[in-house]
Amino acid sequence: MLPFVLHAQQTEDSSEKNWSGSVEGYYYFIPEQNIHPTIIGCADINSFHLETRYNYEDINTASVFAGYTWEKDGKFSFSVTPMAGVAVGNSSGILPGLECTASYSNINFYSENEYMLAFSGKENYFFYSWSQLSTGTFKNMQAGVVAQTLRWYQTKFDIQHGVYAEYSLGNFTFGAYYFNPLTHYDFVVASLTYEF
Repeated sequence: MLPFVLHAQQTEDSSEKNWSGSVEGYYYFIPEQNIHPTIIGCADINSFHLETRYNYEDINTASVFAGYTWEKDGKFSFSVTPMAGVAVGNSSGILPGLECTASYSNINFYSENEYMLAFSGKENYFFYSWSQLSTGTFKNMQAGVVAQTLRWYQTKFDIQHGVYAEYSLGNFTFGAYYFNPLTHYDFVVASLTYEF
């Protein structure tokens, strides 16, 4: 759900630690709303995961997370990363979360989920989820379906749903998402990923 993404992985040699980093950004094109980009940065050292987000849980809200990743490679690959974090800003609270991926052949699934335990009270507790299911269509391209909940954009739909496509070129990945197609609540999200 972001327009700018950065992901990196580098291995010096087998004796060096594996590390990776990512920065993601998404821009929402929603009629009659002044929307700010969502930015996400990640760092992974071996299985230890760190993540920071801005304008994700809410507008003018920053959050930081720490977690640990378990993964399995093979014909069927998957990873699970439970996390804990804190948010400050327009919305503040404790954030238990979970990210997971799974792939089989050219079918890929990704989901990130969190629950806001707001400092302001239980009436402001909130569950957020972003999930996508895709398949490789052409070289360097994948497309599929996506669904999310949004705190700061409410419609008659409890879950915003749609389709998306991503194209990779070198270290960059460009994405376009179309939510709530053929309704009065449709909107577009653009994303950019840079890998290093």
